[in-house]
Parts: sequence; structure tokens; C-alpha cells
Amino acid sequence: LGIELVLNQSTREPAPLHADYLVERMKSRRILLSTEGPCQNVLKFKPPMVFNLSDAQKLLDHLNIVLQESPMQ
Repeated sequence: LGIELVLNQSTREPAPLHADYLVERMKSRRILLSTEGPCQNVLKFKPPMVFNLSDAQKLLDHLNIVLQESPMQ
């Protein structure tokens, strides 16, 4: 499962710096993600087999918080 990050929906300009920022911030919250794709702007999710609904909610809660941060601070 992956989510492509772009700076502009119309031009689909890749956002690799934002992707790297999200990966590092999620890591600091003990959630491991990686980047992929030719521009390294796709967040890649590889949950373990024991991933359940509670884990999914935790992931979404943390991702929602981190997505509201600015990677250029």
C-alpha cells in the first residue's frame, strides 16, 4: 500500500522532501514507513501480519498529526 505525495495536484510535481520528513517523524513515533518510486515521493506501508484495526487507527492518528506539520520549519 502506498500514498504518492505531490506538491501540486494539477502538475503532480513530486514531494520527496515531504515524504522523507514524514518517514522520519513517523519513525520518531515508533511507526515505520519507507519511501519508494522513481522520485522517492511515495510513502510505502508494509504492516506486519498481526496488524489490526487498533493498529490502523493508531497509524492514522499519528499520520494525521504529522501531516499537519511543516517539513520546512
